[in-house]
Amino acid sequence: WMAYAVGKMPDSYDRITKLQMTWKVGEDAKSSRAFYSPWFGMDPDDNLNLIQPVNPWGGSSWSMYTEYFQWSPTSNSNSRSYSVLAGQTLQGLLEYNEENDEYLLSQTILETGRTSTQTVSCQSGKKYTLPYIVYEKTWPCADYPPDEAVVFYDIKAECDGTDCTDDIEWEANVKDANCEMSANILNSTTISITWDTSAASKYDALSHEELRELNAGGWGAKFAAADAALDAAVA
Repeated sequence: WMAYAVGKMPDSYDRITKLQMTWKVGEDAKSSRAFYSPWFGMDPDDNLNLIQPVNPWGGSSWSMYTEYFQWSPTSNSNSRSYSVLAGQTLQGLLEYNEENDEYLLSQTILETGRTSTQTVSCQSGKKYTLPYIVYEKTWPCADYPPDEAVVFYDIKAECDGTDCTDDIEWEANVKDANCEMSANILNSTTISITWDTSAASKYDALSHEELRELNAGGWGAKFAAADAALDAAVA
């Protein structure tokens, strides 16, 4: 993670039962072998069961799908991946089903109606309480989109089935400082992440192989594997 925002749900609520956000797919970055993604998602208090609609750049094009990553025991599932174009509008939804103690993970291209979904059971009855907005994977700054911003808007949240959008307290943070990435809390329904493609980066000196290994965790694993296969094919 580079810049991210994390929300605090009021203690009077038990769990977040619905979280929905909308954003425009970024401009195409220069062709490269970099892979990274803006996304939003949720975790229980222990941060071990992440549900997220993701929007990866794969070096030459954008895609969208949903992902579940469980740390213990390790488990990962992705919904079907679809191509998405720069400037198209994505709407992600995480919605709780109390009867089955599970979440619907959904990602839709609003211009076409194409949707990618999966359902994820709550491990051991865990309650999702932590919402995140993140820009993830560290590369040299010139590899990121030239519009230098992604805006998550029309943020809607329900806690225990009640609208709690204005009750969630968002905080901006930086984990891996890079390219002046910054989360900006504009209001309770709009949060942006911005960066500078002309900035110097501590990752400028790394080889592509080192960058690939550095970014191969989580959803990046399949992109790293595909990239390594390219090298193997050339060799």
